Amino acid sequence: MGKKIVILGGSYAGVKAGKTLHKEFKNNDDVEITLIDKNHFHTLMTELHEVAAFRTEPESIKIDLFKIFAERKVNVVVDKITNINFKEQKLYSDSTEYEYDYLILATGNESNFFGVEGAEENAFTLWAYEDAIKIRKHIEEMFLKASYETDEEERKRMLTFAVCGGGFTGVEMAGELGDAKKSLCRKYGIDEKEVTIYNIEALDRILNMLESDAQVNKVSDKYYKKLGVELLKNSPIVKVDKDSITLKDGRVIPTYTLIWTAGIKNCDFCSGLGLETGRGGRILVDEHMKTNSYDNVYAAGDNTYYEDEDGVLPQIVEAAEQSGHTAASNIAAEIKNTEKHKHKQNYHGFMVSVGSRYAVADTGFKTSGWFAMLIKHFVNFYYQFLVSGVRQLWNYVNHEFFHVKNNRSFVGGHFAKRSPNFWLLPLRMWLGFMWLVEGVKKIDEGWLSEQKMYASTPAAEAGADATAAASGAADATAAASGAADATAAASGAVEGGEAVASNLPGFAQWIADHTPSGYGGALFEEVPGFMQWIIDHIVAPNAVPFQTVMVLMEIAIGLALIVGLFTFLSSIVSVGLTIGISLTGMSDATILWFFFGGIALIAGSGSTLGLDYYVLPRLKQWWKKTKFARKSYLYFD
Repeated sequence: MGKKIVILGGSYAGVKAGKTLHKEFKNNDDVEITLIDKNHFHTLMTELHEVAAFRTEPESIKIDLFKIFAERKVNVVVDKITNINFKEQKLYSDSTEYEYDYLILATGNESNFFGVEGAEENAFTLWAYEDAIKIRKHIEEMFLKASYETDEEERKRMLTFAVCGGGFTGVEMAGELGDAKKSLCRKYGIDEKEVTIYNIEALDRILNMLESDAQVNKVSDKYYKKLGVELLKNSPIVKVDKDSITLKDGRVIPTYTLIWTAGIKNCDFCSGLGLETGRGGRILVDEHMKTNSYDNVYAAGDNTYYEDEDGVLPQIVEAAEQSGHTAASNIAAEIKNTEKHKHKQNYHGFMVSVGSRYAVADTGFKTSGWFAMLIKHFVNFYYQFLVSGVRQLWNYVNHEFFHVKNNRSFVGGHFAKRSPNFWLLPLRMWLGFMWLVEGVKKIDEGWLSEQKMYASTPAAEAGADATAAASGAADATAAASGAADATAAASGAVEGGEAVASNLPGFAQWIADHTPSGYGGALFEEVPGFMQWIIDHIVAPNAVPFQTVMVLMEIAIGLALIVGLFTFLSSIVSVGLTIGISLTGMSDATILWFFFGGIALIAGSGSTLGLDYYVLPRLKQWWKKTKFARKSYLYFD
């Protein structure tokens, strides 16, 4: 009888467990794997602050679970589980029941308010996609209302924003608010000096997972200062009202905005299942991620409490992934009757961003600023590529660099500058025309029927010289006489040229004296060795076929660019062909404009008055539905 494995939760741990189980059982029809989540998407929890504070758009933190597991042995079900009967091995929603033989609980955590009066009722949380959207809307509403408010106290209350908690989430949220302040003030006509941002921490230190005091101080003393964030340490919040917060020392801060990131606990659903729990209501598990209560029930991720010689399982992405892998591997071991895998904690460091341009990172070596932010992006590249391949990597690059607004990227807005594609239309038409002319001209010169490309080996050169000598013997005398006249003319021309050149203005004289290498002659004075070998041993013996392919490519590129069909591919081929021709020594430096013109046309020039406007959308829709594309993630959303 087949085995049914159910993963509850599309979190970091749940996705990793699903990926692992697919690898273990992709060729086993006796195992059924189901992942259930209330949403159809996996949320990038570490990027919630970016959406909440307008750095990226909401869709940037969502990865479709159906796309993640497309053509894989994991059935994705969107449903909200309301109860579990562990004895009968069933999960229940309002309308459906699901049977299981093995269960992985990966439901995540929720905010812990520690009994602070009014916090749960009046504070915003940042622990889910919906939270980020709610904060985003509220912040903009505060700026909008403040732009019309005439009462100074009320206006100040609207423009005061507080973040409770000095952990990674709190620091990143506070930094992101400081980063967003400038663009929001400009949008709503508000003086930046009117905006107050607090990061409130109950202890005497923020970012306790970082060992280095120097890195912590860089955040609190340098980056916060640049972004206009005021840090209040040793300041526990004791009461939260709708329009103010009260600190332990009696200070009252008037504000409509308190974002609570002070701590997390196991979600009410999981903590109410009757399983044995530890600190924060997290489910107790052994070294195999198996619960202490049931042998066929495992837990992974933030809702899991595990402790070994390396300490307590931290509530970070890397720990969630590792525990998800351990749980899935050990279920596979039970089914296959093989040795189980003991969980081993192995983390590669910690990173925290402070706005869009600053970060600190401890990844075996300590970095800060621009370089630390680069490391953070590379970690995100790696994770998202593993989860959903090239398509998700392209989405991430678009959201973080190409489509970023208000220059809110660690490289500013340099990659986000865009102009309408119709400005490229003349260049596209002209480059296409020039390629077409090159190809047609070569047909007229006989490139399809006789050898025009020669190897420069001694034997080939000797053969060419002999032919030239035999055919030109009759004209030798006239040629010699003409050569003398030509030499004299050339000498006069050079002298005249020198006289003119010597009187040019300084910069123009420098240009005249430093003519680009190869201009008027071959671009490269000597053909590179590897290319010479290719010419001698591959091209020359098959000159006409190679010439034919080259001519047809030039004509095809020209026609494609003129009509705007597959311009992305045509532009890349144009660049590649230019490089190839240059390396063979068959062109002077004027060919370089083909190279740079091709680069300029790569990104979408065929969408304006071109066939790409009609063809590509239909082609993309067809391609995305193919089994290969879905399984390999080789497509763009």
